[in-house]
Amino acid sequence: MQEFWSQYIELATGTFAVLAVAYLSLLLSWPIFLLVEKFKPVTQYASRSQYALNWKITCSNLLLAPPFAAMIVLFAVSLVNYSGLTQLRIPTSELSVGIPFLDVILQGIVIFFTAVFLGDFWYYWWHRAQHKVPFLWELHKLHHSDEHMNSTTIYRSHFLEPAGQALVKGLTIGLIFDVTEAPETVLAIVAAGLLPVLWDYFIHANVRIDRLNRLMPFFSVPQYHWIHHSKMPQHQDKNFAIWLPMFDVAFGSYYRPSVDEYPASGLSSGEKIESLWEAQTGPFSAWLQMLKNRYARRPRGQIS
Repeated sequence: MQEFWSQYIELATGTFAVLAVAYLSLLLSWPIFLLVEKFKPVTQYASRSQYALNWKITCSNLLLAPPFAAMIVLFAVSLVNYSGLTQLRIPTSELSVGIPFLDVILQGIVIFFTAVFLGDFWYYWWHRAQHKVPFLWELHKLHHSDEHMNSTTIYRSHFLEPAGQALVKGLTIGLIFDVTEAPETVLAIVAAGLLPVLWDYFIHANVRIDRLNRLMPFFSVPQYHWIHHSKMPQHQDKNFAIWLPMFDVAFGSYYRPSVDEYPASGLSSGEKIESLWEAQTGPFSAWLQMLKNRYARRPRGQIS
């Protein structure tokens, strides 16, 4: 039991550090996104109150998310070890040409593309499940409730979301590479992890750059993800991938927008989430209502 709590505290601390770095990277890059959103906007600029709510949600997640994310990660690691899930565990030190500087570049490239491909594949299915399973949708809909898309929308999510993301995104380099043997690999992992995050900020931004749309369906761009946040019926459950639309193409959820197709974002139900309390307690209220509805539908005398 002592070993369990020791691992748990270590994971919770590590999760806090990872989230802190991620949120700090958004804060530091935010001025750039504000400028781009000012000169290349899709719609009107988000108000100060809308930015403020997104930042309140983000800051609260820094405190609330780590304990739950650490528990899920610890459970997942135990499950992997117990099930004997195949792990290649290729030492990153073998990805070497003998020149430290080039080794970092080589390792960064290999880890980056592995993380992007596998991470996007697993996240595609997790993301799709969030839209299809009512229990998971109650967590995810906070992210879709932003009616003024901007770079801070990326972290407008419930504090339990990082736990699910940690579970699916962990099924990437951790199963492929052993990253313990090469100290210089730390830099490669940081670079490979940071670049996708920065692109994630960009595709949520209130920005229109039509030239980028030529990259569809080979690569995700802001308009591609804008469609995913649309409240219009024809756009529901489309464009789940973060990096590679190839997964949407392969599994029938791809939607290619026309040149001027930038629909209103938000929840198709018209529901609005306008306070930190609503944002963080909403799923629990919804789950409780689901249980009440299920109980109310049971025939009298039925136990289960």
